Amino acid sequence: MDEDERDVWEFAVELGLPDETGPGALDGEGIHPIALALEESAHRIEGVNRIPCYTSFGPVTALDEFAQRAWGDGYDAARVPVECRLAVYVTDDELDALVTAIVEDLGIAEDGYSTAADRKVTVGLRAIALDSPENGFYQHLVDQYRDQTSASS
Repeated sequence: MDEDERDVWEFAVELGLPDETGPGALDGEGIHPIALALEESAHRIEGVNRIPCYTSFGPVTALDEFAQRAWGDGYDAARVPVECRLAVYVTDDELDALVTAIVEDLGIAEDGYSTAADRKVTVGLRAIALDSPENGFYQHLVDQYRDQTSASS
């Protein structure tokens, strides 16, 4: 498959305010269970580690940046919603399959309630433009894919 048919996409599952303790807390240890579920969804599509992916957890970036600027030193990170993110380098067909897998694995109903998160969530999907300098971080997904394809050749 020609790599030009692949793009970087990022899913973001907004979970609401951070938990006070545990993996959903801002200072929590370990990987958030929803981030793990997102990664497992990616592994279900083409097999383990076949779709280059990266998961993360933290404050909703846009809301966090606004709060920092608006309230400066009075800013309380515990009042900013958190999200789990999954970045992937996929074809359109893989992206469609991944959307279905995420809905199934997180048990997301049309009203946004997730049985896996045991709360209402908001799921977003955005394309990542690799030609934009601020998105250079995502290049490692493309490099991982190239490494996989050259190793299997």
